[in-house]
Amino acid sequence: MYFDISQFPKLNVKIAHRNWKTALAEAFALILVAEPGEVICITGPSRIGKSRLIRELMALLCGDNDYRKTGLMPAISVRATNGGTNGTFSTKDFAQRLLNAIDHPLLSNESRDTEDLFLYHKTDRTTEASMKSAFERALVNRKTKYLFIDEAQHASYAATANKAPYAVMDSWKCLAEATGVVLVVVGAYPVLNILGNSPHIVGRKKQVEFPRYRLENRDEYAFCEVVDSFGSLLNLDKSIERLSQCAELLYEGSFGCIGLLKSWLAHASVMSQLEGLPITRSTLAKTMKSDSDRKAIWDEIEMGEKFLETSTLYEPNFKKEQKVETSNSKPKTKPFRRKPTRHPAGNRT
Repeated sequence: MYFDISQFPKLNVKIAHRNWKTALAEAFALILVAEPGEVICITGPSRIGKSRLIRELMALLCGDNDYRKTGLMPAISVRATNGGTNGTFSTKDFAQRLLNAIDHPLLSNESRDTEDLFLYHKTDRTTEASMKSAFERALVNRKTKYLFIDEAQHASYAATANKAPYAVMDSWKCLAEATGVVLVVVGAYPVLNILGNSPHIVGRKKQVEFPRYRLENRDEYAFCEVVDSFGSLLNLDKSIERLSQCAELLYEGSFGCIGLLKSWLAHASVMSQLEGLPITRSTLAKTMKSDSDRKAIWDEIEMGEKFLETSTLYEPNFKKEQKVETSNSKPKTKPFRRKPTRHPAGNRT
């Protein structure tokens, strides 16, 4: 069967909604004022738009720099993936991705094909320590100031030990300190658990949340604006004058996450095109994620938001030691203002 894909609406558009603008401004400001070796953590629900946020921040930080002409990389971005055995997170695979991101000659060949057999054997023989050392030198030579690590929550799949994910995070922090770069860790809410168990990072970390829209008056209005922006690109049925008429249904299926919303509307658009009909409320209902999928998404959102809420409201509750007065302890009263003790008459011997 032949499909004319040009007939499908393009939903891959930039919609600068309120939460996007706020997260971008806050992250950019914190990155600019961060000291070398500090960590900026950007987190939010899955499919909220964090990867796009990285691309925008990279563009702002790099400006009109042309690496092919200058040889400089003010900022680089690498994605943490499960490239190890049986889907585990491999630190050696990640070290190789770092070298690829900075265009290190250690991984170069004529074809520039990372699947080339010669390159495979070349990298296989190179130790992880050598790769890390080469990357650190490359950061200095490229004059890199900012290192973005996307999908950082995948470090939780590091193998061999229960504390392996925390060790991975600490190694990233050590890398930032050794090279003087600002480390920007970006990931879904599960990354918070890893960072929270890495004391060496907590003290040097600044937190930025890219939140979803919640069921509050101000958020509901902003969510409807985004919905109508997408609706203007779709072929809606006459029964739907504005897509925000279905805002309650759309919120139920997306939880206020714009990335989820866009993916859902793209699915509904494809289905309507295949049926040769405009998008109806029924089309939206049929293409909504299943209950089990939405429950899994909600569980992650709920965990992350509670984690951030409790960490914000956290107050130390240290157990106070009881003071034991000794002969050397200082008197509570001010000097020369004691009230002399009066003894009864005749008490002297």
